[in-house]
Amino acid sequence: MRRTCNLCGCADWVDMNGRVQVRCARCSSFERTRAIKLTLDRLGLPRKNAKVLHFAPEAAMGRWLQEQCGEGYRPVDLEPERYPSLDVKRFDLIADSPSLPSEHFDLILHSHVLEHVPVTLGYLFHHLYRTLKSDGHHIFCLPLLSGHYYEYLGPLTDEEATNRFGQFDHVRRFGIKDIDRHLGSFIKLNPRYSLYDHHSKEELDACNIPESERQGLNGSTVFVTRKSDYLLQCSKNATTNLVEALKGLINGKNLFKANQ
Repeated sequence: MRRTCNLCGCADWVDMNGRVQVRCARCSSFERTRAIKLTLDRLGLPRKNAKVLHFAPEAAMGRWLQEQCGEGYRPVDLEPERYPSLDVKRFDLIADSPSLPSEHFDLILHSHVLEHVPVTLGYLFHHLYRTLKSDGHHIFCLPLLSGHYYEYLGPLTDEEATNRFGQFDHVRRFGIKDIDRHLGSFIKLNPRYSLYDHHSKEELDACNIPESERQGLNGSTVFVTRKSDYLLQCSKNATTNLVEALKGLINGKNLFKANQ
């Protein structure tokens, strides 16, 4: 069977980090990128006039979303110069997340991003679901690994970070063994993930998604969540107080200290 990238149509493949023939030779899509595209197509996303927030945008995915959404597409990254083919704006997930408008985006996308951000996951998920519309979708992939969750937000040399997390710019590892106690403490999780629930073997073969990435928890698992799946929702006043407290923590202040 001819294997064709569902983002750019290329049929040539190259190896990536020991994974054989998984990266598109033209647009550099990974197996997880193509799985996300399959998922978006299945859900009919993005819809007409949708507002889309895309972190660390993959080139081919970004171009396709730009064609679909026009001015509604917002690609962002901490280092926008890394994306010469897209109009990516600078965005710091720590400093700039509080400025995201509430109930604004129809679709939020990111793939293998959160392992890079040196701030508590609760802060990130709070703002991502806050800015998501009530009927919106938050779709993402994480580099899920065997074992347990671990993070360290203090200073590390590149060598120390590589030894702890497998890559010099990572601050956490998402372990599968205790996923219910990290990711599962923020959002409802599907206990049984399988691309075969919605796609045939032939369709997955045609998009060059390896069998090892098609079901179960792995680095290509596509999490499809809605605003109602966020488990830490609270009232507007409580949300305001939480945001101010988190801002204080980031600025090195202790806003939880009891009044004297």
